[in-house]
Amino acid sequence: MKFRKIDEKLSMRRPLVEDERLRPLEDDLDFDVEWSELLIEGADWTGAHGDGSLESSAVRNSDLSGAVLSPFEVVDVVVDHSVLSNARWEEATARRVEITESQLVGWQAQFSLVQDLYVADSRADFAGISIGTAKGPVVFERCRFTNATFLGDFSKAVFIECSFPGADFSRVSNAKGCDFRRAELGGITGLMSLKGALITADQAVEIAGELAVAAGFKLA
Repeated sequence: MKFRKIDEKLSMRRPLVEDERLRPLEDDLDFDVEWSELLIEGADWTGAHGDGSLESSAVRNSDLSGAVLSPFEVVDVVVDHSVLSNARWEEATARRVEITESQLVGWQAQFSLVQDLYVADSRADFAGISIGTAKGPVVFERCRFTNATFLGDFSKAVFIECSFPGADFSRVSNAKGCDFRRAELGGITGLMSLKGALITADQAVEIAGELAVAAGFKLA
């Protein structure tokens, strides 16, 4: 098992994908698929619908914009340089999944269960990310979440060099332990739902006004 080191205290499991074992996908996205050890490269699934599972596979340079995967299980999968804009992942289970350098604008990701999810270097404006149960690390690094919406359990989440102008956290149900210490917090709404999250003293000073307003004070 390979691990990604996040910091001195946190590591997460990486997807188990062996490139030499991957075979090119020859089928289109469909219902009740059970795919494993596939290389999905240059695929065009724009607006497609499907359900099933994808395991031990790589998705590269593919267009999944507007695609609907519901329900879908994704295990040991890497997604790189791909477009998930306006796609919907509903009733999704994600274990050991990495999404890097991809377009996630308007991506609606409804995770029933998530464990060891890593998303990096991606633009996720207007995205909606919902987590039912988080059993392992959920790490977002160098992502932009302008006007994004977050719902559910973010207790295992870590945000590194991310920004959230206009992002809404008001429907987060569990933020205890969520790590914002290396993120930019300006512009977040729903701050009172983030009780128990980790921030630095400097961050607390920077968002003092927004916290006061969220708590019901009137600044004069």
